[in-house]
Parts: sequence; C-alpha cells; structure tokens
Amino acid sequence: MPKLQTTVSEGKQQIVSKQSTKLGRPTEKPNPVIVEEVLLWVSEGNTLRSYCRQKGKPAYTTIYNWMNKNTDESKDFLERFARAREWGADCIADEILEIVDEMPRMIGEDQQRIDPSFIQEKRVRAEIRLKLLAKWHPQKWSDRTNLEHSGGISLTVNTGVPQ
Repeated sequence: MPKLQTTVSEGKQQIVSKQSTKLGRPTEKPNPVIVEEVLLWVSEGNTLRSYCRQKGKPAYTTIYNWMNKNTDESKDFLERFARAREWGADCIADEILEIVDEMPRMIGEDQQRIDPSFIQEKRVRAEIRLKLLAKWHPQKWSDRTNLEHSGGISLTVNTGVPQ
C-alpha cells in the first residue's frame, strides 16, 4: 500500500498519494473478441459507428486508438481492418445488385403499371451506395480511368543554317 502524505495549504487539508504520476485514462490492450466482432461487422458492409452504437460496445474512438498504437498487435489489427473494409465494399456492391433486381411495385387497379416513385427510390438508393464506393475505394469503384505516362520528349530543330 502506498504511503500517504498529508499537506496543509491555505487552511485546507489535502491527502496526496504517491501512486501513479501518469494522467488520463489508463491504456488498455485491444480485446481480441471485440476485434474479431468488429472485423466481421465491417466485412459485412456495416459501418464501425453502427457497431459502436450497440449497447455494451466500445466507442469508435477506442477502436481507432487500438489501431493507432505503435505495436505489432495494433498494426495487424489495422491491416485486417483495411481488408475487412474492402470486403465490406464488395458486400455493398452485392446489395446494389439486390436493390436493382428487386421486383417493382405495381399500382393501379384496372390497368396495372409500375410505381414511378418506387423506381426513383431504388435508383437513389443504388446511386448513393455506388457514389460512396467510388469515394471510399476509387481504384476499384470509380468511373475515372487514370492514365500514367512516363518518359520524356526530345526535340531537335534543324534550321538549315551552317554553324
């Protein structure tokens, strides 16, 4: 048990312990069970914030702190998290296909026709997901094509005038 010291300042008595001099919350190691849950959750196309909003789950800042530590364990978690995000993007692409392939809702009693608002809603849902994929993973989902050029240009001008 640490020895306690009593100090008196301005008429008030304070008890000062000789315990830890570090301030702030104690750092903790990543919980392997939660790490696996997070990786599975994200690889299914869900967001990290939606995982953290569940009751009894850590805050998203805690999970990012686990990834940002400078240990081998955190570097491994960060690499696995990046892979899970890529797999999650593929799940979102599959979800886009399900949205587009869904049978349209019909309206009208005598002459059935496709509900235009249903089609518009499906279009918006698919476009938003596709735009997010293009922002998050432009190398795979963007419409832009990158053209890389290397090398140089050499130019020789002959004027016909002797030197």
